[in-house]
Amino acid sequence: MQRVLLVDNSNRDAQRLRDLLAKEGIELESCSSGTEAERWLLSTNENFNAAIILWELAGSITGSDLLIKSRKLRPEMPVVITSALLDFSLAARAHEFGARKFLLKPFDSEEFLTCIRSLLSTGDPLSPLVEKLREEILGESAAMLQTLKQLAKVIPREDRRVLLVGESGTGKELFARAIHRFGPRAAAPWVPVNLTEIPATLIENALFGHQKGAYTGATDQQPGYFEECADGTLFLDEIGELDLELQKKLLRVIQERKFRRLGGKQDLDFTARLVCATNIDLTKAVNQGTFRRDLFHRIAELTIHVPPLRERKGDIDLLLNHFLKKCKGDRQIRFSPAALAILRTYPFTGNVRELENLVTASLTIAEGPQITDEDIPLKEMHEREARNEVGFIDPVSGKSSEVMQSNLGQELFGALPNGWGDLSYREAAEHITRAFDRIYLQRKLERSHHNISQAARDAGIDTKTFRKRWKDAGLPPLSPSEDHDAD
Repeated sequence: MQRVLLVDNSNRDAQRLRDLLAKEGIELESCSSGTEAERWLLSTNENFNAAIILWELAGSITGSDLLIKSRKLRPEMPVVITSALLDFSLAARAHEFGARKFLLKPFDSEEFLTCIRSLLSTGDPLSPLVEKLREEILGESAAMLQTLKQLAKVIPREDRRVLLVGESGTGKELFARAIHRFGPRAAAPWVPVNLTEIPATLIENALFGHQKGAYTGATDQQPGYFEECADGTLFLDEIGELDLELQKKLLRVIQERKFRRLGGKQDLDFTARLVCATNIDLTKAVNQGTFRRDLFHRIAELTIHVPPLRERKGDIDLLLNHFLKKCKGDRQIRFSPAALAILRTYPFTGNVRELENLVTASLTIAEGPQITDEDIPLKEMHEREARNEVGFIDPVSGKSSEVMQSNLGQELFGALPNGWGDLSYREAAEHITRAFDRIYLQRKLERSHHNISQAARDAGIDTKTFRKRWKDAGLPPLSPSEDHDAD
């Protein structure tokens, strides 16, 4: 018999759902606290095919805490989040944390049964390979688990070339290394090459190698990366930066599976698996004529999108703990609740790499047993971004203020949730107001060089109102040090 775990503080709902599921031949076990539910999930003698968790669950383990724990303890078990709150952002957050479905209370009986039937008929089985990948690549969010499943499908297909697409700092090399480590070529060489780290005049020599006497200074024979990888895996990072002439030569190697050292007359076999990565839009580069269309199709036989951190915010706590443990050594220190609140909303435009750097910097600044919100150098990061003409970053959209200004109408409309036409005027206006405040207030603060009093005067409001509207817009807390003047 299939079993479902219900975590809800309503005995009436528990009995109603138990009766509904009993008619389907499904057993329902219920508990009213996150602590009790965690004991069920930790027990190796208990098996559940799905879980239903109330988001508003109170206590030491909240609904969101339990969702995260369930994805870690039983990743194969699909989870439904329920809530009596009509909140579109809540549903999105639950999905980010790994929930498969979101249901609004009170339940419609048929909608509930349809949801449970769907989950129990398909389940969420994770292959042994995905389990191994989860040990190497941290992530419990729905976006990351879906990507790991795609990766698991790609790994065994050693005859196919793979293109990893994603922003800088998302961990594309980690994915590429996993393709090699868990694939059929694991015993052969792994050769990673970052094309941007090699001077343009030396890339051809680095890839192909050279014969003795091939050019002045070539005093001996030197193998290149194509030769060194043998039957293993060659990883070409930042493939989009390769110039057109070398793109042509790489295409020839892929097509003919042969190459020659510089100055050589004998063809050598290229038998390695090729994995490439890029942080640019190669489709756009093809249309602009900076990347060969035929090469693009050759290297992208299988494509995996590595999600940015803003699409997997449910993983931020997991990553913070990982990097803190990695960097703190024997030091006893943790993040304060206020610091965690800031980091959970920060956009991390530099993705996981930026998060790791931020943990390292915060550890250097912090002096006590906790990393507080004042120890997190977000203000300095914003200033560096401004010097690079990136501008202020909106923690919700992840866009810079300069970009948002250029398309204000689209940004405001994008703040409306799906189904906004069914909202009341007041509800819809609140979404628009918060989006406008994020753009407008950040711009005012930026122009005043982070002087809150000056920014408030420029906006025609007092400092107290400026701070309140800033907070209500969901922006990171303002530092008292930014308020240079008194009203």
